[in-house]
Amino acid sequence: MIENLLSLEKISVYQFSKLLDLTFKVKEKPNQIKKDLSGKIVAGVFESPSFFPSVSFQIAVSSLKGESIFLKYSDLQTEDKKLSPVSCKSLEYWADGIVMEASNHKHILEIKELVKIPIINARSGSFSPCQALADFFTIKEQCKDLTDIKLAFIGNQKNVCHSLLLASATAGTYLHIAAPKRYQPEPKVIQRAEEKGKDTLFNYKITKNPLEAASDADVLYYAYDYSSSSPTKQQNFLFKDQLLSSLKKDILFMFSLTSKNWKENIFQKIPSNQSLIFSQADNRLHITKAIMVSLINEKKRET
Repeated sequence: MIENLLSLEKISVYQFSKLLDLTFKVKEKPNQIKKDLSGKIVAGVFESPSFFPSVSFQIAVSSLKGESIFLKYSDLQTEDKKLSPVSCKSLEYWADGIVMEASNHKHILEIKELVKIPIINARSGSFSPCQALADFFTIKEQCKDLTDIKLAFIGNQKNVCHSLLLASATAGTYLHIAAPKRYQPEPKVIQRAEEKGKDTLFNYKITKNPLEAASDADVLYYAYDYSSSSPTKQQNFLFKDQLLSSLKKDILFMFSLTSKNWKENIFQKIPSNQSLIFSQADNRLHITKAIMVSLINEKKRET
């Protein structure tokens, strides 16, 4: 299986499929893996702890009979805010894996080069792979065939967009992205998605028009952070009636679990049976367990 989960750039179609299959087993028969982290210690290093990444990590480790420890982000840094090779390397001898959240994705790449234990990116400024995997598991539960749907992404959370783009390329899902110009996916991520998607018949479009992206979509993923834009620039991306009236009647709604801005009473505007937000939250725990079981294996800590 995979050795680290830094983004979804290097995960193969086979690995992606096996991880989703394992998540189904984890969800349906949790007792079969309830002791899989017994005797294991997982270190959590969160620069700015947010609810879903940090809490799901702790509960997943605990439910698998492992132990989790939290470190301050500054514990791994030197006085000039660079990662300390000594501190990071020491974790290799003390822990069996590291779950890390960092605004600067380069820090996660740097720690991966320093240690030989599994690294899991809970969330970075560039990628949010655990959330994307949970979201695609949720979509598969609802739609079964990931190659036969249109997923529309509307928002300005670039890390979420990047991971959904790579997940779509791996799964062969048609993705239509609507994002303001400065928040559209980076060319290097688009290039990697195109490379991954050659074997899956993946297709995508990118626009600045939410109505265009949402047209004929089977699933709409809304991930707009209002604090990142001025009021005059965000008007086209508001979750408003014009957008809702243009959608399929049976469309499913998904949301970024990291969003801090729910100014429009969104959940009053959509039928509760079409919102997948609590399925997303539930499945975030199951995918985290599956990732832990896959990565935190027989590494022996130094004594």
